[in-house]
Amino acid sequence: MAQSSQRGVRAVFDRRAALKVSAAAGAAFFTGSIAALSVDGGSGAVPATDHAVRAESRFLKSMNCSQAVLEVYSQELGMPVPLAKRVAAGFAGGMGMGSECGALTGAIMVIGLKYGKTADHDADADAETFKRIAKLVEQFRARHGDLACSKLLGIDMSTPGGVKAAEEAGLFTSLCPKFVRSGCEILDEVLA
Repeated sequence: MAQSSQRGVRAVFDRRAALKVSAAAGAAFFTGSIAALSVDGGSGAVPATDHAVRAESRFLKSMNCSQAVLEVYSQELGMPVPLAKRVAAGFAGGMGMGSECGALTGAIMVIGLKYGKTADHDADADAETFKRIAKLVEQFRARHGDLACSKLLGIDMSTPGGVKAAEEAGLFTSLCPKFVRSGCEILDEVLA
């Protein structure tokens, strides 16, 4: 009798769990929100791979790597998307000078948004922020061999001619999306 009762309870639980997942899937489909499908009890946490996929998609629409990265994390961290777009706008193309990759600077902004100090003398927040930035930079360099946009693309991105050459060579659609995606993958590890 007890065994039969346990199976009945288990069946009810399984049906409830299935209904919850089904309802979440329907809501996700209707709203276009993958986050609704989280298996974390509905906390709304975005799966790590979702950040990378969404940032890559945003990049391909906007062609601004730093915006794409900051934008997909911003709302989770309390920053409206339009503000994130403005803040990150000048960091694409290595800050328009071929220096640090915009995917990397966008990721650094996310770390600052999550861990940065809000009080002038918060040494603990500084230490946490810079520890995570160092890990991000180390892993990005290990994956890609460099941090600079010009070196990553093999073209001088500090000149209009270099930007045009990169565009004509298809680098913004072949290489840059990979940097955006991997920047988010590394960032998700660093934020965890």
